[in-house]
Amino acid sequence: MKTLKTFVLAIIAIFFSFSFAPAMAEETSESIDYNGVSLLGAGFSFGYYSYGYLGSRSMSVPPLTASYELGLHEFITAGPFLGYARWNYSYSNFNYHWSFIHAGGRASFHLSSILNEIFDNSIDESRVDWYLTLLAGMETRRYSTSGSNFPEDYSNDYRIFIGPIGGVRYYIGNNFALYFEGGRGALGALSFGITSRF
Repeated sequence: MKTLKTFVLAIIAIFFSFSFAPAMAEETSESIDYNGVSLLGAGFSFGYYSYGYLGSRSMSVPPLTASYELGLHEFITAGPFLGYARWNYSYSNFNYHWSFIHAGGRASFHLSSILNEIFDNSIDESRVDWYLTLLAGMETRRYSTSGSNFPEDYSNDYRIFIGPIGGVRYYIGNNFALYFEGGRGALGALSFGITSRF
């Protein structure tokens, strides 16, 4: 757990230093108008579900996410997302398998230009995209087992969820970025991955 915390703090520090590094005298910050821009993303989420308090648990499919957002306004993008994960759990003579699917919509408010104004800074908006996102959707949980008398608490289920996340993208090229998100995301509280802007 300590290694994970160190890794997460290091990633945040790297993104933060890229964003708020002092501007060079001749540097110009290109602003981005997100109206009509498409963002296609795929990533991995630190998803964890506390089903099964005894026995052993393993991940057979890591928590994967994909999303697409279309620019609706200068600062706003919105679109669908999808997440999937599968966990295995064994105890005594039972072997259980849970599959989780998250699907819904997300809307993002892009903050880099606003941060430039508030802090009188020169974040290069073509390279660094700070954003706040609201996710809303449905999670389905399905199980299968090799044994009988499966606990009712662990049976098939679904629920509606809504939650905010904060994130940052750093564009390595003109249209390719690495992202890091934290909050109530799909399948977990922390996610990282890649985004293509076109």
